[in-house]
Amino acid sequence: MASAVEKPIRICTITVRTGRLVCDVEIPDERFRRTTPHLMAFVRQEYPDVARHACVNGEGAMFGAVMEHTSTPHLLEHLIISEQTKAALDATCTFVGTTEWTNEDAGEARIEISFRDDLEALRAFNEATRFLNNAVLTCLA
Repeated sequence: MASAVEKPIRICTITVRTGRLVCDVEIPDERFRRTTPHLMAFVRQEYPDVARHACVNGEGAMFGAVMEHTSTPHLLEHLIISEQTKAALDATCTFVGTTEWTNEDAGEARIEISFRDDLEALRAFNEATRFLNNAVLTCLA
């Protein structure tokens, strides 16, 4: 069984609904709940597109406005979208998502992501989570 240090972002549930995945995640350790400039420099090496994602936030129209000081689940949302976009056969595909803390004090959040293919969305979710767990341990531990 993996320890919290090996997997700082824990997947609690993934529910496939019509056209969207609903993912409940848990980040028990407070050190891993927020992004930093150092983490985002690491992430941009693998996902250079995330700064240009459209994003509803209080600071700008793109994820780049908040990416260095947002919640880690919010970053995971954008990594999942990036993974799906890379895999899409149709270059005009658009994916949308939302992230909210369901219990911020406990590090529990819900991420909802649209998809065109449920298996591709699950693959994207797994790959993005694997990458982000490694990135968080590399940059924030």
